[in-house]
Amino acid sequence: MNPGPVRPQSRTRRAAERTVPFGLAVYTIVVLWYTHYGHHPADVTGRRTREPWYTAKTTPAFSDMLAKLRRTITAARHIHNPAGQPGPEEIAAVIRAWEAAAA
Repeated sequence: MNPGPVRPQSRTRRAAERTVPFGLAVYTIVVLWYTHYGHHPADVTGRRTREPWYTAKTTPAFSDMLAKLRRTITAARHIHNPAGQPGPEEIAAVIRAWEAAAA
């Protein structure tokens, strides 16, 4: 029995029903992160300086937001204790204090 033509699984109706909402969710999360935490006025200026054909660029593109998020995640992986953030010892001390207070 011939099963018919082989179709890539990414081109089925169910795949689109899964991937499109996921893509929209990821897009939304990146834009919200950039809006609340990643935006800096120099981002667009820096892009125009590096790529002079963007003479009229006034707002960051999604690719700019995504690149900044990737750089931020990479930096967070390599910086073990950013300034102002408690380290593991400090967190453990606070947890012990809470446990002692609750006992």
